[in-house]
Amino acid sequence: MKSIIPFLFTLLIFTVSCENNADKAKTSTVIEEITDEGVVTVDLSDFNEKAENLVGKQVVLTGMIDHVCKHGGQKMFLVNENADARVKVVTGENMAAFNTELEGETVRIVGVVDELRIDEEYLREWEEEVLAGLGHEEGEKAEKVHMGDGEGEGEHHESEENADLKKINNFRTKIAESEKDYVSFFSVVCVDYDVEEGV
Repeated sequence: MKSIIPFLFTLLIFTVSCENNADKAKTSTVIEEITDEGVVTVDLSDFNEKAENLVGKQVVLTGMIDHVCKHGGQKMFLVNENADARVKVVTGENMAAFNTELEGETVRIVGVVDELRIDEEYLREWEEEVLAGLGHEEGEKAEKVHMGDGEGEGEHHESEENADLKKINNFRTKIAESEKDYVSFFSVVCVDYDVEEGV
């Protein structure tokens, strides 16, 4: 009996070690970025590549505010120095609206990564909103994928309808080309932010 106990103990350690190594292999790129507080610091340029593995996790992002939506200030958009990366940030629960005076400022935000899955049902509902004449303010589907590019900020025009229908068709093409029956649209729900002084 005494000789069996050490054997079982060694077997248990080996089994746990193998499971841990498998988990580490899956999340190694994420683990190396996690701080002591469990908040992941993400470079803005890498956000879209890493977002899928960070959904529901708290992240820190630093970037320049390129645009704050004028209708309610519930959304702002961060860009990096080269403006080739763009991340949508929305106000969290009980948070004040973003002030349009923040445009051009560099901020450090803390927030939770959110995923919107766009599938054929989503696109069909969005198409119905467009054909019913609902603009970005009234149409929920278009509003969720709005990227602060100036569309939806003014009056509703036929050209906006055409732009939305083009976006819908582009999403359909992306879905057809993907291995899934949906495409993901990632954003960050802001918990807190600070303006970086002297940047």
